Amino acid sequence: MLARGNNNLNNYNNRRNVNANNQSSNRFGMTPIPWAHVDILKTYRNLFAKVCDYGNLHDAFLNASSGKTKKGYVIEFEKNLANNLYALQWELLTHAYKPHPLTTFTIRDPKTRKISASHFRDRVIHHAICNVIAPIFESRFIFDTFANRKGKGTLAALERFDHFMHKVTGNGRAVSRERERVIIQLPALR
Repeated sequence: MLARGNNNLNNYNNRRNVNANNQSSNRFGMTPIPWAHVDILKTYRNLFAKVCDYGNLHDAFLNASSGKTKKGYVIEFEKNLANNLYALQWELLTHAYKPHPLTTFTIRDPKTRKISASHFRDRVIHHAICNVIAPIFESRFIFDTFANRKGKGTLAALERFDHFMHKVTGNGRAVSRERERVIIQLPALR
């Protein structure tokens, strides 16, 4: 039995009924979900095997080392690349993998921030996981989600903002001051 009060299902259905007004509901008093045809409950199998695949680990190494090929830790890992990747694969398959402790340091550009960086081999694992799960989640994101997506970022978000600004105002001049304020604050938000 559902309890009264702060209940997510009740809140969801109330919102649906308010927004849908006269839509018919089923015998349980719940409105049908129009997006139920989407594969929300789809089961994905063998994801761990895909993460542990040597080809995926190699791609993950290439992604993790991108832009860092001159760094000492990348050069050291790459000297014995095949053995390092096979060792990571073996640790994953035998469930013996343990992440290294994070390296923590402080930067002061433009404001003081505490940064915790993963060991390079842990970053390879992060990329291996992302290589497998990113396509699954990517298909579910709305178009206007810009954070941590390939081909989307701050510039794409600003261009989309401009698109909607011109759509609403016609010429964009009415909110140009607001856009300037947003652009000035963006580096501080990173």
